[in-house]
Amino acid sequence: MKKAILYSIMLLIGSASCKKETSIESNDNASGNFTATIDGAKWAASPTRQAASILGGIITITGVSADNREINLSIADSIAGTYSLSQTSASLAAYGDLDSSNVYAFSTNQGSDTGQAGGTVTVTEIDSVDRTISGTFSFKAWRDIDGRQKKITNGVFARIPYVTALPPTSAKDTLVASIDGKAFTAINIQAATTSGQMTIIGATSDGTQSIGLLLPANASPGTYNLGAANPSYLGAYTLISGSSSTGFVSSAGSVTITSNNTGASRIKGSFQFTAVDPTGSTTTTHAIASGVFSVYYGQ
Repeated sequence: MKKAILYSIMLLIGSASCKKETSIESNDNASGNFTATIDGAKWAASPTRQAASILGGIITITGVSADNREINLSIADSIAGTYSLSQTSASLAAYGDLDSSNVYAFSTNQGSDTGQAGGTVTVTEIDSVDRTISGTFSFKAWRDIDGRQKKITNGVFARIPYVTALPPTSAKDTLVASIDGKAFTAINIQAATTSGQMTIIGATSDGTQSIGLLLPANASPGTYNLGAANPSYLGAYTLISGSSSTGFVSSAGSVTITSNNTGASRIKGSFQFTAVDPTGSTTTTHAIASGVFSVYYGQ
């Protein structure tokens, strides 16, 4: 279940950042095109909800359709080529229905074998002049929590604008913390609400470190447990190092909401949590302490 939670956070973060990353892209002539077939039905990302980045040696491509179904591709490299997606590969793909009452995502890193999940992504071109990326993909995604599968075929992303650095956020927004005793200040902060859930993500400008919080959109002031047994409130920490991205989720800790002004779409609070690798591939833990946030989550 922890894997599913991690990839669900990844999708929610992607949907929160997608529109904003597209809107800052300076190349207005590259409208992009992101399509696929999901279980035999056609899917297409909305033009304003598709984005890509090359940060910390990792390519990320995200698209959200008009009916809030999302595909996210994360490639552990920064050059053109064909990349394998499997339970053991560094690259992965995920799919989620952001309007579903079941918040858990399907991904290529779940399941037990290639019959359940896996596939390929081929990056055919990275245009460094116009800063666009193109390619194809096909994969099966699995969801451990209920043993369901999604088949994504005929995937194409054509001339999607990409960024190589995240822009600074409004000075009115703040997310700071301590990570393993070292000060962390988010340069890029994004927050959004989807299907009753709020996602807050703060990242360094190069995207190599980020802290995320998942909580109900209508959360009232109070202190809430960030332990693994409480999926409505979760913390996440992502670290990119050497073209490898590792996600950690909260196993213990708390978030305190001091105010949530739904009229002004601004939430303030504090947090602290211990982050662990939900896949079990490493026993490394990270201490996230002295966290404080004040963010705007409107459109």
